[in-house]
Amino acid sequence: MGVSESESAAVALSAARFARATDRLLECAGFYREVVGLSQLFAFADHAEYSGFVFGLPDASAQLELVRLEDETPTRVPDPEDALVLYLREGESGVRKRLADHGVSEVVPDNPYWVALGAFAVLDPDGWMVIFVPPIATDGPYLGNVRFEEFSGARAEIAWSFRLAEDSESALAGYLERGRVWVARDGDGSVLGHAQAAATGDGSVWEILNTAVAQPFRGSGIGRRLIEQVVDAAATAGVRRVEVATATADIGNLRFYQRCGFRMTRVVADVFTPEAGYRDGLEVDGVPVRDQVWFTRVL
Repeated sequence: MGVSESESAAVALSAARFARATDRLLECAGFYREVVGLSQLFAFADHAEYSGFVFGLPDASAQLELVRLEDETPTRVPDPEDALVLYLREGESGVRKRLADHGVSEVVPDNPYWVALGAFAVLDPDGWMVIFVPPIATDGPYLGNVRFEEFSGARAEIAWSFRLAEDSESALAGYLERGRVWVARDGDGSVLGHAQAAATGDGSVWEILNTAVAQPFRGSGIGRRLIEQVVDAAATAGVRRVEVATATADIGNLRFYQRCGFRMTRVVADVFTPEAGYRDGLEVDGVPVRDQVWFTRVL
């Protein structure tokens, strides 16, 4: 559903902006707008001697600001690990063609992690690296170099992934060790997401208790493949149906589960309350998190 309760209590963000000084303001702004293809949100000039451009990454929820103070020259030299990383949903060939058409040469990132992902990079006019990560392929037995397996380690090691979908620490503590867990791993073994399911009642029904995918990899097909891992295991175990619940406020989840073949069955009011460990005033995209909706997929 979002961040963990401890994290959301510490900071509630509506947007985030990375600001960087440059003495090549117009050149850098043109690079990010016309070469990289970012959407320019707005520009400003001579605000207390500051001028700048703000771009969406990809929208206003995350922003890149290029700023220049009149008659000042930035003293910091970019480090090879200073990089803006852009995860592409599609259009890798189009991006590479646009870079080539503008005479921008690709460079190889120093960090082998990006090379393993098949990423490519360029330098902006100030020498800061921009890394483009291609979308994960959805054909073949794996999504790109992602593999799927049942998790047998200590769940505390991947509790961070559970917290991406659970805002109540007390609720998480109550089910973290239940049932079975499947994970998606990248080429170096890092966990990109997980799905947890447990039998209920007489064992003829499994409930998906928690599932999440790390932000950079959402929309790549990993979440759906994790759900299918659960469904396949449930069918093998002779389970008749799989159920899952989410907040009625989370429109993305409502859409996701229906695309995965689940049908809405019931709504339970006032589940996400402070008494259950959820922060008062919790919202998803401005919609209060209060009620719970259940989905079922018949096997």
